[in-house]
Amino acid sequence: MGDNLFKVLIASAKAKITPFVTKIKMWTSWNFIRTRLISSIRDFFASLLNVKPRHKKDYYEVLGWLVSKRLAIALVVSIGVFSLYYLFSVHSVLFTAKTEGIKTYHYDSILLRFAKDKVRILGKSGYLAYEGQVENGSVTGYGKLYNQEGVVVYQGNFAKNQYQGKGNRYYDDGTLMYTGDFQQNLFDGSGKLYRQNGSLAYDGEFALGKREGNGKLYDAGSNLIYTGGFRQDELLYSDLLGKQVSEVAEAYQGRRTLYESDEEFVVVLEEIGAVYQGQEEENTLDGEQTVREVVVLKDAFMAGGTVLTTIEELRDYFGEEDYQGNSAITLPEAVAAIRTMSSPGGFQREVQMESTPEYEDYYRVIGFDESYTVYLYSFHQEDLIYHFICQDREHTFSFYAIERIEGEAL
Repeated sequence: MGDNLFKVLIASAKAKITPFVTKIKMWTSWNFIRTRLISSIRDFFASLLNVKPRHKKDYYEVLGWLVSKRLAIALVVSIGVFSLYYLFSVHSVLFTAKTEGIKTYHYDSILLRFAKDKVRILGKSGYLAYEGQVENGSVTGYGKLYNQEGVVVYQGNFAKNQYQGKGNRYYDDGTLMYTGDFQQNLFDGSGKLYRQNGSLAYDGEFALGKREGNGKLYDAGSNLIYTGGFRQDELLYSDLLGKQVSEVAEAYQGRRTLYESDEEFVVVLEEIGAVYQGQEEENTLDGEQTVREVVVLKDAFMAGGTVLTTIEELRDYFGEEDYQGNSAITLPEAVAAIRTMSSPGGFQREVQMESTPEYEDYYRVIGFDESYTVYLYSFHQEDLIYHFICQDREHTFSFYAIERIEGEAL
């Protein structure tokens, strides 16, 4: 009987408490609060709009029209409510929070314009886009920039939302792309450029995002290939002219192939796509050979940041050619023509050459078809002359040669 009495007491208590608990849950429910809030706002506007003006003082006179003061107030309140809703719910421009003691802002937050020191900035979809210093609403100072996958794409100094000063730029997978100096988001100054596989590609000077000045070129294994000048992201092949063969060997440390006949020799610098011919200088006691011509194994010419591939484009850049016409092929040109036959813009007519491989990288040239003709377009610029070599007059050039104009100072 005692157990039954206890159960009755428990049931009575639950009957008394349950309605109270239910009301608490209802009053604390967001849906209930939102419904009551919307209902109150609706009732407010209904009561405001249902009251008819009874006196002239209940109106505003606007351009000869009488406008109800209550209606005007209702419109102003409505605009204010919808504006706040837009600010908070649509763009979150006033959004700010603190994570680990660091203030976090949405990228278009109004408060971000007044932020200073270290912050976090969220991107449009809510991901962490930036963590670092800001000043007067702009990214200025040291910080990290992230992509949507959470990978750091830049780490270093900023100025007014741009990469400026020392920093590191990364590929999208987080592999280091570049470390060094920046100017307005571009590589500018001294730095190192890396391939996506992590190997070092270039170490030297940059300007406006391109290799410009002195630098070192590396192969896919981070082995040094070449030390010399660069312009507009291109190796400055004319730097080789006038150098002694020993100096070229010091500057270029990559793979090379030598072709030698009884009268001359030609060296292919395999990893920079160049061929040079050596010539013994007069009045030298040591018989040192110097480079008098460099052939570049490319069917495009870089000029002022623009790639030129046709004779008309070359004329627009250089002016009228100094010479055009047929010319008997030389040994450097014959080697270049053979080397370019496998490329789309290379020679299609084979140059006959008889040679004997003495070593893997050395060929003894017995003879070649010296009656073979090519078509030349020659232009000069300052102390250099450029010969663009074509298969015939109807074709674009397959490669070009550079030599220094005789009588000009080196």
